[in-house]
Amino acid sequence: MKKRFGVVALAAAAGCAVIFAGCTGCGSNGKANEAAFSSNWYADTSFRYIQPKFVGAENAEVLKYGVKFDGSAAGNTSYSVNYADGTYTTSFYATTFNKNIIDEDYRDAYPDNLQVYCYATELEIPSVTFTVGEDSKTFDGNTVQTLSFFLDVSNHLQPLYSEQHISMVSPTDYQVSKLEDAYLSVKQDIKTSYKYDGTAAKTVIEGDDATEFTTNDLNKTDNSLVDVCGLNIAVRAMQLGSGMSQVISVYSPAGKMQNYTFAGSSSALSEDERKAYETILEGKNLYVSGEDKTLNTVCVTATLNADMRGVSQKYWFAAIDNAKNNRGRATMVKMSVPLTFSLGTLNYTLEEIQSTLY
Repeated sequence: MKKRFGVVALAAAAGCAVIFAGCTGCGSNGKANEAAFSSNWYADTSFRYIQPKFVGAENAEVLKYGVKFDGSAAGNTSYSVNYADGTYTTSFYATTFNKNIIDEDYRDAYPDNLQVYCYATELEIPSVTFTVGEDSKTFDGNTVQTLSFFLDVSNHLQPLYSEQHISMVSPTDYQVSKLEDAYLSVKQDIKTSYKYDGTAAKTVIEGDDATEFTTNDLNKTDNSLVDVCGLNIAVRAMQLGSGMSQVISVYSPAGKMQNYTFAGSSSALSEDERKAYETILEGKNLYVSGEDKTLNTVCVTATLNADMRGVSQKYWFAAIDNAKNNRGRATMVKMSVPLTFSLGTLNYTLEEIQSTLY
C-alpha cells in the first residue's frame, strides 16, 4: 500500500500546483502563519467574495496546456522513461454546493445553498515508455482527473471536498534490476470529505488498495490548509512577488497533511516562451502589446519541509502590475514538474484560453 500511495502523490503533483503568500502576525483565521489570500482571478484583486458573473459552469474559465517531457537533465543510470506529448485542461467557476456528496459522518453540519468555488483538472498522457537496458515497455492511456470544492478568499479557501480519478503507470524506485520492477500501474478513485469546521478529513479509496481512513487535528497546524486538488487556485491567491516566502499545509491522501515552503523568484522565461504567452493572453484581452512592453511573470518554487525534500516544482504566473486593474488575472502560463527518481521533467505550457473571467 505504501508504494501505491507514493504513486498517487506523484499523480496529484502532476495535476496540481500550489503557492501561497504570507502575512505577518496572526491571520483572521487565528493561525500564527496564516497566508494572505487575494482574489487574483478577478480584475480587482481585493474582492474577497464570489462574483455573480462567475457562478455556473457556463461561466467557467477554461485553460488548456500542452505537456511535454524533458529528459535532458535526467540523472538516473538504472532506467529511463519517456512520456508522449499530452494535455492538461483546467476549469474554474463557482456553484451552489451539493452537500450530499459529503460523507454522511460530516454532512449534517453543512448549510444549505452554500456558494463555493469548483475547480476541475484533467491530465492526459497518451503513452509512457519504460526502458531498462535493452528492454522496454509502453503503456497507453494515462489520465488523472481531479475535482475540488472550497470556500472563497474571505474564508481562506477552506477545502470542503475533493476527488481524484487516477489511471496511470508510474516509476517505482530509483534503482531497479529488471524492467518489471521499474513501473507500477495504479487505478484508483479517491474521495475526501472535510468536516465543515475544518478539523478533520475522511478519505475513501476505491480500486487498487481500497481503504478508508480519517485524519484528525487538521486545525492544529499554524499554517493555511489546502487540499492537493485545489492547489492551482491557491497558487493564484498569493501576493505574487519575487521576495515571497510562505509555509502552508497541504492535505493529500498519499502523505496526509504535510508542510511545504513556497518561495518567489525572478527566474525568467525564455524569450520564445514569453512571446508565445503574450500572444495567447492578448487574444483574450489579458495583455496589451506595445513598444518596449513585455509580459511580466513571477516564478514560484515549492519544496517539501522534510529531511528528504524530494523534487521542487516551479510555476510561472502573469504578474499583477495593478491590483485594482488586474488585466492578466494571474494566469498560470507554465508549470515545471520534475519526476521522482531523477527521471526528467514534465513541462506544462499554456496553449489556449478557451474562456476567461469577466
